[in-house]
Parts: sequence; C-alpha cells; structure tokens
Amino acid sequence: MNIQESIENFSKLSKKELLDRAKNFIFSTGLNDGASQLCKENMKYGLAQFHYIQHKYGLTPNAVFISTPDETISRNNYRWNSGISYGGRINWGPGDDKFIFLNIKPNCCGLLVGGLYEKPDPQEIIKRIEEIKTHELHLHEVKLEWDYYVGNHFIDLYETKNLSDIDFPPYMFIIHGAVSEFRTDKYGIGLYVDGSNTLREMATQVETPLGKQYIIQDNNAKEFLDFHDYALNFAAEKRELIGTKLFDEYEVISNKSHQFLADYNNSYLGCHSTDLSKKNGNDQSNLFPICLRADIPAYIFEGKANFSYTVLKNRGFLDNAEKYDLLNILLNANILPHGGGYAFPDVKNVEQVIEFEDKRYFLCNLKSKVETKKIFKNPREMQFMYRGRNVILKTLQLDLGVVVARLVPDYVLKI
Repeated sequence: MNIQESIENFSKLSKKELLDRAKNFIFSTGLNDGASQLCKENMKYGLAQFHYIQHKYGLTPNAVFISTPDETISRNNYRWNSGISYGGRINWGPGDDKFIFLNIKPNCCGLLVGGLYEKPDPQEIIKRIEEIKTHELHLHEVKLEWDYYVGNHFIDLYETKNLSDIDFPPYMFIIHGAVSEFRTDKYGIGLYVDGSNTLREMATQVETPLGKQYIIQDNNAKEFLDFHDYALNFAAEKRELIGTKLFDEYEVISNKSHQFLADYNNSYLGCHSTDLSKKNGNDQSNLFPICLRADIPAYIFEGKANFSYTVLKNRGFLDNAEKYDLLNILLNANILPHGGGYAFPDVKNVEQVIEFEDKRYFLCNLKSKVETKKIFKNPREMQFMYRGRNVILKTLQLDLGVVVARLVPDYVLKI
C-alpha cells in the first residue's frame, strides 16, 4: 500500500490498525532496555491519536517520533496517559502550520553550563541558596519559584577535562531547571493544558478511538506559541540569574532547553535540537551538555547535522521513511540526548499492553530467576535509576555529535 492509498483508506482503519500503522512512524535509536520498550509501546498510542486528528482536520497523518539514545518514559502522568513518551523529537508538519498538540506539555526545561576559573566553596553556595529561598527573587515582575531540588532538577559542580582545542575554564557548573511559574495561567495563558483554565478554554478537545487530545489552532496557536517563546527566554534568563546569585561572575558555555517547541509543528521532548536555525532561547552556541548520573561524568558535545543516510540505512529506517515521505525529516533530525534517561532496573521487557475502560496497563517481564511479571499503569510510581555511559557510546556510534569535554563531578546540590 503506497502513501496515497494509505491516506485514502485511513478512515476505515480499526483501532488495532491505527496502532500498527503508528509503529511505522517511530524511529528509535534507544538502548532497547525496559524503559526504551515502554517508550515505544506508549508512543504508538500518542502517534495514532495524532494521526487520527491530522486526518480529521484535513492534514496528512504523518506525525513522527525520532528518538535519541536516552529514549524513555515520561513521569508526568498526564503526558504519559496521553500516549506521549520522552527522549526525542516529535514532528507533525512543516513548521508553519498553526496547529499544536497541547498534551505534549512543553515546560521549557533546560541546562545552563557555566564556566568558573576558581573552585567555589560549598559552604558559601549553601549559604547563598538559603538566602535566595528566604528572600523573594523576581525577574520581569514574576516571583521566581526555587525548584532546583525537585525531581531531576539539580545544581552540579564539575572539574573540566578538555578533549578538544576549545579552551574551557577549569571548572563548570550545570543548573537544570524549568519555568514552573508559567505552567498555570497566573502570569499569562499558561503552558500546561491540564493546569491552565485559560489555555483549556482556548483549545479544542478532540476525541479519538484511542483517547483524547487537546489541540490549538490558527490565531490561538500563535498566541500560545508567542507565550511559549516568552517562557522559553524567561527560563533561560532565570537559570542565568540563579547562576549569578550563586557564583557571581561566570562564563556562559551553553544555555539550552531540551523540552520546548521549536515552531508550530516540532516538539523536543527531553532532547537537544542541534539545528541552530531553530530558536532555543537566546543561545546560538553549538555546545550541548549531556548529564548522566551524579556519580559519573557529564559531557559537552558539539552538535552536528544528523541523521546521515548511512545511519538510516544501518538502522533499517529507509523503507518507512520513503514509504511515508519522511526521508527529508529524518535526514535533518538534528538531535542529541540531554541525559541518561530513566531506566527501570527490574524490568526486562514489555510483554503486552492490556486495555481496560480506556486505560492502558503495561505487563512487563522482570529480571528475575523465576518468571515474575509486573503490571502497572503510570511509571511515576515505579522504582527507577538513571542510565550511564551506554547513552554516550550509542550517541557516538550514531555520529550524532562530537565530544569536546568531560566534566568530572565534584558535588551535587539538591537543596
């Protein structure tokens, strides 16, 4: 069946056929561990819903998920239950179609890498953090929330090991944080459709055979993207302000978001965009941090154009890329992982997805000597850890970027 025949018969597809078709639009470069398999199993539900909605609104049903080696689950229940996973780029159009899927929930989370020429005293940093938390801190008349201890947010200090001709400072810090102030409609229309009444009223709820999605179109889509872009810049400024409060003077090495909308039709969910022609706050550098666990080094990469034709061929991506007219998108994937990604130490693989009353339950085989299984609905309640250097090795194997520095961890602040 060619692409035109597929589109003409789309309205006749059953629920199972929608899901089977959606699998063809997942281009995975993950490690194929338990979390990677869960990512793909859940993502096919989201893509199937996207395709159904695209066809309903007269668009080509070709939304695609291109993953990075750290592909994994989302621990946000609303996003996960919407069939959306983490660690990759989702594309559903040329970039200028004013049509946005809101269940993706962009939060403008990012990583500021700052260079230091002297090693800071931990006691002094703790003192400054407590002072910030005691006194209100504002940026553009917005009261800032201190969220650098919540979830996977952190402030880390490293010793720099140069691996290139770039003359980096001897020490670096990384601040990982988002813009939680803008998730609701307290300071505007809000970023989260499940947290902002204003945004939900602007959007359209669309029912599909596999669940519901919120979309926003036309002038409302422009208003949302404008607000998102303001939040994206704000988040970057916030990280830099916190850096100044903690470390005084420093050199901005990189300040990239890895959870944002690049335009109306491209979402980066837990991965870097190495396409410097797309916006990413005010940072136009070609340097991107990849943070793994607190006990092993982080890395600075130079971005490069990817995927190559050779990678597409070796990964077995070419057939579906050509069948669904996605070759140009894949040859311009331009992505890098931003971290190790969540991993489940006890999950071996996904055996089955059980559906009951519009809910999904994942039946997984465990890594045990006896045949033990685990069934769960939301991965947020699962025991997890972070992956290690395998993500870096896979990134290099796929030629997604070039390592220019290794950052040896000194201490991690979760305060």
